[in-house]
Amino acid sequence: LKDYGVFLGIDPEDIERLDDYKIVVIEPSLFDKDQIDRLHNSGKIVYGYLNIGSLENYRSYYEDFKDLVLGKYENWEDEEWLDVSDKDWQDFISLKAAKEYADKGIDGFFIDNADVYYHYRRPDIFEGICNILANLKAYNISVIINGADSFVSECIDKDIYSGLFDAVNQESVFTRIDFDNLKYYEQDEDTRSYYLDYLNLVKSSGIRVYLLEYGADESTAEKIASYC
Repeated sequence: LKDYGVFLGIDPEDIERLDDYKIVVIEPSLFDKDQIDRLHNSGKIVYGYLNIGSLENYRSYYEDFKDLVLGKYENWEDEEWLDVSDKDWQDFISLKAAKEYADKGIDGFFIDNADVYYHYRRPDIFEGICNILANLKAYNISVIINGADSFVSECIDKDIYSGLFDAVNQESVFTRIDFDNLKYYEQDEDTRSYYLDYLNLVKSSGIRVYLLEYGADESTAEKIASYC
């Protein structure tokens, strides 16, 4: 079995695509509790995707929070950056939406778009993310934070990370996406070196590390496996 896979684009009709993986990340709004139970019964650990830092225009709650939009999300036309300092948003995403997912029996949350702090470097944005994550930790299940190196590094510097998240998922350490031409390439050396230094900091702080790579050829895949 492969250790880890992220499958945000699938629904229960494609559930067999998860067969070869031990840890899987899914969009929990598309699965019910029985379906997640079946994944558990097959020996899988199941994380549920939760977008805390941007607003997707296809979500049922888009109209409720569209006034909090901060700006365009490059390369993702159906998303916009969101003002996470808003208390109503914090309560909704961490106490209502997250509870619905936790009640389905997921093993943890896969948190996306805390990178809003990189784009809007404000103390209230930082505190908003912290408030959301603290609420999520109260469910007593694991929390993986995707990307967000600016936020994560500051949490490590302030020594507050243990109360907020358990692991970091980093995309595109060894590979990169050309969004204009929809092609995959090997990551440039400077960017890769930056991420490797950053992940050494994360790992040395006792935080678990996962990698998510795209379109790796055989040679690059071997480098990724060796690093892991």
